[in-house]
Amino acid sequence: MFVPTKVSAQVSNSGLYDGLLYRYWGYPYHARNSKEDKEAAFRLTGNPDIPVKHGAGQPSGLFSKRLIEPIYLCFLTDHGTPSKTVTWKEKHQGTPEYIFVSYTSEQFPTSKEQLLLHGIGEHAARAAGVPAYWVGCSCLGEDDELEENVFRISDIIRGAHSLVIAVSQPYNTTYGNPAVDTLLGQWGKRVWTLPEILLSPSDRSILVYSREEGTAHPIELQETNFAVCRELHKRNFADIWEDAPISRELLDHFEGTLILTQLELQIIALSCFYNRQKGYYLPGDMAYALMGLLRRRPTVVRCDSAFQAFARLSLANDSNLLLERLLCVLPKSHDQDWYCMEDQWGVSLWDIYPTTQICGIGESDTIILDGAFAASIRWQSFAPVATLVNDSWRRFFARLAFRSTSYILIIGALILATSSQVVGLSFLTFVGTIFLIVSLTQILLAPYIIRILYSGKLRDTQPWFFGFEGYMPISTIERHIFGADMHRLRWSTAGSPLSVHCANEYGECVGQDPTVVPQTAERVRRAVGAPMGEEKIFTLVDTHTLSVTMFAAKRPPVAVVLCGNEGGMQRAMLCSYDWSSQTLYRESVLRMETPARDKMSRVGKLRFGFRRHGKYS
Repeated sequence: MFVPTKVSAQVSNSGLYDGLLYRYWGYPYHARNSKEDKEAAFRLTGNPDIPVKHGAGQPSGLFSKRLIEPIYLCFLTDHGTPSKTVTWKEKHQGTPEYIFVSYTSEQFPTSKEQLLLHGIGEHAARAAGVPAYWVGCSCLGEDDELEENVFRISDIIRGAHSLVIAVSQPYNTTYGNPAVDTLLGQWGKRVWTLPEILLSPSDRSILVYSREEGTAHPIELQETNFAVCRELHKRNFADIWEDAPISRELLDHFEGTLILTQLELQIIALSCFYNRQKGYYLPGDMAYALMGLLRRRPTVVRCDSAFQAFARLSLANDSNLLLERLLCVLPKSHDQDWYCMEDQWGVSLWDIYPTTQICGIGESDTIILDGAFAASIRWQSFAPVATLVNDSWRRFFARLAFRSTSYILIIGALILATSSQVVGLSFLTFVGTIFLIVSLTQILLAPYIIRILYSGKLRDTQPWFFGFEGYMPISTIERHIFGADMHRLRWSTAGSPLSVHCANEYGECVGQDPTVVPQTAERVRRAVGAPMGEEKIFTLVDTHTLSVTMFAAKRPPVAVVLCGNEGGMQRAMLCSYDWSSQTLYRESVLRMETPARDKMSRVGKLRFGFRRHGKYS
């Protein structure tokens, strides 16, 4: 009090949040720019210590070639023996038209049963007046080209005259012939049948061949036992599939009656492919099946995981920043798979606008981010927060009174001491008494004066993110940070799925304590003492926007990473850190007010994972 000093906290970090002191320095599994790949370093330096990507040693930028026409076809003149298309073209003019025969190996499991497919193809080709047919059991080529041709079947169906479907009950089953709709439903569960229907010609009906009713199942069964039992238009297949509402949107898109954007196409197609869990050969087959619907096709890498294959496909095509948007999704449950794009906020991906870029794909189903706004969360304790308030005459006189108290007290004491030694100086005694009374009054009013000095509307505050596990009343939080409950902090209105808001007497939207909801209060009680790996409740205090947000997560996040905006607010990923893999893992996603971004620093490359794997994931 003798020397005027500023007792409030000092501004730190140039008035910004604590920065995220982290950067990923490793190589990506697949870089967006091939110059950053390990292969690029290997090709330039010839260093054998730099491993080549486990694909076939091919550069990341290579794309598989599209087929203009099938390499092999079964011509009617060859009685089911596959021949090269170029050989036929040398003897005839033009490109041969052909029938595409679709089937599933579940219904035709043996080579002898698959011979029946040739009879169906020949019958359909003759009925359509075309010279050839294509069937997968014979026309995919030799072993060295078979795998590559499997992932180019979409080109073959695009060029087909029409599509026929063969369905059957395998001959070695003991129960009778099921209905055709049942067989078609079984056929439709195979992942590769979806693009066959979508890409088939829209101007021709699809013929379904099935065994004639009443026939037995001998191995010598001839093709005459099969007949056209159903003629369907492409749009009618939605009624056969279990996911009719969403698969119908794909059918309408490929018929040209309902055009989807690239983002909508990939989201809906991905959902449909994962509803079909049969027919997978490689882990990335879902992405490779989706690849047939898109223009650019990365080379197939056998050891790609499903996510890595999809991520490479998404980066290769104009997917309207699908992966960047996927980062900002808050899963409905902690164990939700990455391909399930349902958001706990009920928002579609196209409502999210990314503000960062994915520059590569990492190992173990991770991605490499760049250019995000990020900040660290302080967990060890609360800290004094620097504030800036508007000055006023009232605050000026309060400051003057507070700072002058010690001087008035000392002067009054000196005057009284002097007057007691000199007789007849009653006036000095009176003056000294007045000084003492004034100083003692100021001392008694010091709590009120301090409240005047440090209360009032704040113009600015030092940005901090304070985190703690559990729940505290907002008044208690404010006493820990500002020293008193001055109603500066407020609960966020829509920052977390646990947030609650209502209208006040002026019709303004204000946040409420989340524990007013009985279910939330029960979650808070249940989270107390929860073991590692179970859901816990945390609270995040933002001193810049003066908001408090309660959220649920399995681990305490150490960083806030802004990756997009939606609905006028920022999508903020709360991430924990795994030091062993240098990876940030998403624990939750909050919605923050946009001014918070202005107080954050941009960071370099971050390695990010959607969720942890292991015992305590």
